Amino acid sequence: MKKKKIIVHFSVLLLMLIVILMQLPGSVADTDVTIRPSIMVECSVDPEYLMPGDEGTVTVTLKNAAKTYSYSVFVDENEEEVFELSAQVLDASLLSTDNIQVTSDSYHDVGLLGPGDTIDFTYSINIDQDAKDGIHFLNFVFVGGGDMYDVRWKVPVTVDSSQVEIISTESLDGSHYVVLDIANTRPNTINAVTIIPVTENVTFEPAQYFIGTMDSDEMFTIRFDVDTDDDIDRIRIKASFKNGNNWHESAIQTFGMNNSKHETAIESESNPLIIIGIVGGILVVLVVFFVIMRRRRRSNEES
Repeated sequence: MKKKKIIVHFSVLLLMLIVILMQLPGSVADTDVTIRPSIMVECSVDPEYLMPGDEGTVTVTLKNAAKTYSYSVFVDENEEEVFELSAQVLDASLLSTDNIQVTSDSYHDVGLLGPGDTIDFTYSINIDQDAKDGIHFLNFVFVGGGDMYDVRWKVPVTVDSSQVEIISTESLDGSHYVVLDIANTRPNTINAVTIIPVTENVTFEPAQYFIGTMDSDEMFTIRFDVDTDDDIDRIRIKASFKNGNNWHESAIQTFGMNNSKHETAIESESNPLIIIGIVGGILVVLVVFFVIMRRRRRSNEES
């Protein structure tokens, strides 16, 4: 009985010793551990919101989050294993999708990225004309050397087709001037905003109205003086602007002069007697038709 107890106690002590050794740093159990560089990924798109047909750039930034160039692990009291923490960059690629084409080449054999260092990979992209509004994802693929893991990262690219809106607010009787509200309905800042009249045989002052930079949801009120030898009741206006490095033109919009649209709306709303008269006239015609048909039927029955 005593021998059995001693054996049991010895086994328990041995197990406890093994557990303690596995938890100690620099023990034999640590030799199976592999330490790799830690890579952080950030990405940006310029312009932030692209329109169908736009060209833009995607920048992917890699950062080596390690704080030292190497890390040592003791195998035993007299031997240690050293792990290098510089990241080896073999390949960095951004892949196209059905709606977004990557037009620049991948990066190959870039070299080592030291602890705390960063590196930027910039790619040119082209949005298809039929790309739908919304968030599209491009795959960024990073291949590292040595013991590093490969990285696949989703890069979001937002497509938004909203435009510059032109709103007519006032025009003077006699077609002397027109006042317009210009609104940037896009979610991002646009540049070189210019309002351009395109009506023939009409002189506008100024010939074009340059607004310049417009933030998202910003609105400007502008005025054109109008000079023409003929009476006109319509003018045509368009907007030109830049989204990033991409030029765009809005659809040509037509506006009534002399407050023609506004007066038409007021007339229909302030004269309900016109509508009542039309309905009454239709009822009279129906009554007359009914009376005539009834008389004809009587005359046919008497004959």
